[in-house]
Amino acid sequence: MTSNVGILGCGWLGTPLAAALKELDFSVRASRTSAAGALNLEAEGFESYQVLVTQTEIQGATSFFDSLEQIVISLPPGRKAAFGFSEKIKTLVQFLESNTRCRILFLSSISVYGQTGIFEESSSLSPQSQSALELQKSEQILLNSRAQVVIIRLGGLIGSDRNPIFHLINKPISNPKGRINFIHQKDAIRGIVHLIKQPELKGIYNLVCPHHPEREEYYKKMAQKFNLSAPVFQIDDAAQKRVVKAAKIQEHTGFEYQVDNLLT
Repeated sequence: MTSNVGILGCGWLGTPLAAALKELDFSVRASRTSAAGALNLEAEGFESYQVLVTQTEIQGATSFFDSLEQIVISLPPGRKAAFGFSEKIKTLVQFLESNTRCRILFLSSISVYGQTGIFEESSSLSPQSQSALELQKSEQILLNSRAQVVIIRLGGLIGSDRNPIFHLINKPISNPKGRINFIHQKDAIRGIVHLIKQPELKGIYNLVCPHHPEREEYYKKMAQKFNLSAPVFQIDDAAQKRVVKAAKIQEHTGFEYQVDNLLT
């Protein structure tokens, strides 16, 4: 495998994704926004670059983009600094259209869907937060571009060192009868790799575990698993039940979810 893949934004998800691609003999370039971050990537054995995307320009080592065949954009908008994120994506897309012909895989979120209902890739969007609205705008910018684009809408990311329960203890948890729509880190990585390995694909793919336990059941189980105090739940009049289906990637790539029971 000689495909040149760049990962723009190697954080909690991007760094192990880069490692997984290296193991498959892809030529991988990794980037972070700070010089210290790029040095840390280099120390971990990656071909690393410092690249910063602003609302008006690409700063840093633009050689990162040279001769890339595929690029994974792993730049979450963040909750506190979401405003203007889509302008950064617009600047990035304009740069890529002018300088490369690479396929773009953009890591988005199921937050672009509504709060209640059953959703799949063709469902209408109803973002509620500023970050979700910026993601919706970013998706549209990408889909309107000349590039071959894959939008990957990720469920809530969890892993051995990452789970919402760590931040919810001693806080009232809302919507206890709602449904969980999470994706484990290792399944997120495997799903993205499956899409990278099939460069003819384009369009929108959800990546969400097919298991959707009730929030109350899930967080009680996670509190026990991590030896935390029992969670407290708000008594809501009506549950917001949202289920995001993600079978399309299985049908198109042969990908299968390894973590298909979130309660274990």
